[in-house]
Amino acid sequence: MKKLSITKGLAISALTLAMSAGVALAEKTVLISGWGAQSGPLKSFGMNSETILKAAVDKINSEGGVKLKDGSMAKMVYEYYDSRCNAEEGIALARKTATTTNTLIAIGPTCSGVAAASFGVFQKKVDDASDTGLQMPLFTNTAVRNGLAKISQWTFRNTPNEPDMYDKLFAWVRKTKPELKTIYGGTETDQGHSAGTYSKVIVQAAIRHGFEWVAGPIDEVSGKIASGHKNVIKASSNWLMADTSFSVQARAFKKSKADVYLVSSHPFTTCGMLKELARQKAKPKLMIGLTSSSSAETMKGCAKQAEGMIIPTSFAPVTPEAKAVADLAAANGAAADLHSAAAWENVMIIKDVMETVGVSANGENLEADRRAIRDGLEALKTTPGLIGTVTRNQEEGEALKPYVFVHAKGGNWEVLYDPR
Repeated sequence: MKKLSITKGLAISALTLAMSAGVALAEKTVLISGWGAQSGPLKSFGMNSETILKAAVDKINSEGGVKLKDGSMAKMVYEYYDSRCNAEEGIALARKTATTTNTLIAIGPTCSGVAAASFGVFQKKVDDASDTGLQMPLFTNTAVRNGLAKISQWTFRNTPNEPDMYDKLFAWVRKTKPELKTIYGGTETDQGHSAGTYSKVIVQAAIRHGFEWVAGPIDEVSGKIASGHKNVIKASSNWLMADTSFSVQARAFKKSKADVYLVSSHPFTTCGMLKELARQKAKPKLMIGLTSSSSAETMKGCAKQAEGMIIPTSFAPVTPEAKAVADLAAANGAAADLHSAAAWENVMIIKDVMETVGVSANGENLEADRRAIRDGLEALKTTPGLIGTVTRNQEEGEALKPYVFVHAKGGNWEVLYDPR
């Protein structure tokens, strides 16, 4: 057998080491985890979010990945779980990703009730040694119910500010449609976002801008956020997300003879209600809906019956960047809306924060990396959004996003007014 020369042997060894180093370099990863509803009535929200999240991750990796603290590049990878819009499942996933994986930051969940419950298992205040709650940053793109992020200093949201949006919407309606005077509405009471936004935000904003409840003033309701909100629910039509019959509720709407109908529910029951209203020939002068129903699901389910409904939303393809994401989502069988488009924004913000604070992504410094990302998110005053700059409230971890008013027209959500 011919012996290798020392020189050739050293060369092969060097090549082997270089190849090994190359493999090690290629295997550097930064892990983000996500969870959302991928089953049940709201599964499309979670599925759309994952599709767009994946597209954002793919874009980052196609451009070289994430630059680490030592100057090397890492591939961004993600894991996505089905939280089933179930609070206990959301809590379990939060604990799983925080304690058994090298997840640097998580995105989700879909449902506000799940967010409220799962945020509660995170450490309330950073550096509180007496609080053994989870210490991993969580950045929500979907759960819209107002005020959730302040539950923990480890949780942040990139969701629209509904109190501001509906306040501006009713001010605009009052100005442009002064002939409209009275309101009546209803909501799905087993969904925290639907019922909470309806009773604490939508009805209050309408009353604040001079609209009158058809049956006279509701006790304790002043127009101030959340005032008398339990009495609002009692005075309104109510249903559940699993309901399929809305005849009683629709009769109450029709009997009210209100100028403006307020329908605060997610697409499935929104369509059920709108179809029953049409069957009973109830004809309001205007309908206003919940932010979450400004989605493709509503158009697929009841475009004809939703015609003319107005909703404020933090996403529409009104900029080249927003249109590109909408087209990318459609090409992958998904839809871009205020929820799923925010997943794109979140991933891009996370990349920027990681590169700004410098993470090692080696597993040994997991706690330090998580803390650095958390601190980086908290320090942000503004972030780039698909339809404009997003202002951040660092104290509460909340966002103040630009928005537009859309209305259902010809089977699509079209921009009716752009106050940006």
